[in-house]
Amino acid sequence: MTQATTDTSVLALGTAGTVADRTGELMDKAFNLADRHLRAQVVTVTDPRTGTQAPVALTANGAQPLNPDLWDEYRSHPLFRSGTAVLTQLPSFIDLVNRFKLGNSAIFAVDDFKKPSLTAIFDYHPANVDEFGVIPAFPAESMRHRATYAFPLSEEWKAWFGKNATPMTMGEFAAFLETQIVDVSEDPVSEWSKQAQDFAKANRATTPSSIATPTRLVDMSLKFRIYETAESCEAVNLTTGETQFAFVSEHKQSDGRPVDFPKLFSIAIPIFARSADVYRIIARLRYRLKDGKPVFWYELWRPDLTFETAFNQALEKVGAETGVPIFTGTPEASAASPSYDGRPF
Repeated sequence: MTQATTDTSVLALGTAGTVADRTGELMDKAFNLADRHLRAQVVTVTDPRTGTQAPVALTANGAQPLNPDLWDEYRSHPLFRSGTAVLTQLPSFIDLVNRFKLGNSAIFAVDDFKKPSLTAIFDYHPANVDEFGVIPAFPAESMRHRATYAFPLSEEWKAWFGKNATPMTMGEFAAFLETQIVDVSEDPVSEWSKQAQDFAKANRATTPSSIATPTRLVDMSLKFRIYETAESCEAVNLTTGETQFAFVSEHKQSDGRPVDFPKLFSIAIPIFARSADVYRIIARLRYRLKDGKPVFWYELWRPDLTFETAFNQALEKVGAETGVPIFTGTPEASAASPSYDGRPF
């Protein structure tokens, strides 16, 4: 019995030792399998539409595309041009467009009163069919390379446009004119454009006294006096009993004569800063009595037409000096991402 027990113990120890050896082997295999599973494996995937290949890292979390920027620092030159140049003067914008323009380059113009601008896209999409009837091999481009120019509006335009149709007291009107009086023109109506002359005739502003000169505007803003008289009358038809009641209010000068108030004046200002071109804008002059005191304002006549004239002349200059087609509006967004965002497929 003792011998049998001893043999069984030896056998058990031997079996336990064998099991221990296999456990180490299994653990080693498990670690190797886990290591291979967790370790990223780089493979190449192919776009079935175009055949374009891209490296992808296969990990436990799925397929992760490799950032293409990883190779940039090892290249002697970039693969393509990208970025947006911001120009502050129109001649510089024209020079840069001439430096980088390609056969498919395009310029987009935003004709906004408050924020006019130009955007040149050097690598713009080609036409569906070129001038020789040839269909391009690549119908789309990345539109990565651009230049922009924001037209700086002149201080004169911002001042007059900003106060347009804004009622001002006599003191406020005088202070405004003190700064902007150099913009007011002394030219008679005969020197205005035909369209402006027709506007003056429509407003019955054909006499010299109906057009305000700079001197007259300043004098009026400093010492304009108005006296208001009011009369009422009643008329009764004795046959029918009908009654008519009339109320008449008149503005007169201190000597009792009717107020001689000019109807129009003109200003000559540049629309864009650093521009030598000035444009005439006609303004209606208005006043009202408020609590016995005069309130002044002016109304610019069709400033949009003046802005469009100046803006279109600038576009003609850009088009003539660059030869690049110009489209009014904003371009579509670039299809290329500005930087890799690391998102998986």
